[in-house]
Amino acid sequence: MDYEYPELPNELKKLFENKELDDEIRLDKNGTWHHNHQPFKNQKLIDFFNRSINITLDGTYVVHYDAYTYPITVEDAPLFVTGVVFRGFLQYEKITLNLTNGKTELLDVSTLYYKNKALYCRVENRKLIAKFKTSPSYHILDRIDEIEGEYYLKLSGQKILLQQE
Repeated sequence: MDYEYPELPNELKKLFENKELDDEIRLDKNGTWHHNHQPFKNQKLIDFFNRSINITLDGTYVVHYDAYTYPITVEDAPLFVTGVVFRGFLQYEKITLNLTNGKTELLDVSTLYYKNKALYCRVENRKLIAKFKTSPSYHILDRIDEIEGEYYLKLSGQKILLQQE
């Protein structure tokens, strides 16, 4: 599946590069949206921003909706895994991720890694990073084995070395 990479309008790009934007929209490391250091309160607005997150070809995170594209600050990951569902068994096991952008997708176990005591994976055809919230992380890590100081997950009929970044 091909994904579009929106581009910032040139006038915004210049302001962003010169750090002249007074209006900051930020997604913190816990998944809370902020506007000029104030957390969002309106759940419909939070859901809209979660669904609108994207990345430009040069790696700038943006809120993108129709023709509107605006740069945002992402402290950690642009998406979060809020739930996991296991279906099947052994090599037929599939793990579905529930994401903060409202989408569900199958976990690509080859993209799992951990850093700073948190579990991450790649989603959206490996385009974006998703950080596991605590509960879904425990569901995955419940299947971990330690062998000679390395950690392995038993998922989808595979024994996967969990990479540290």
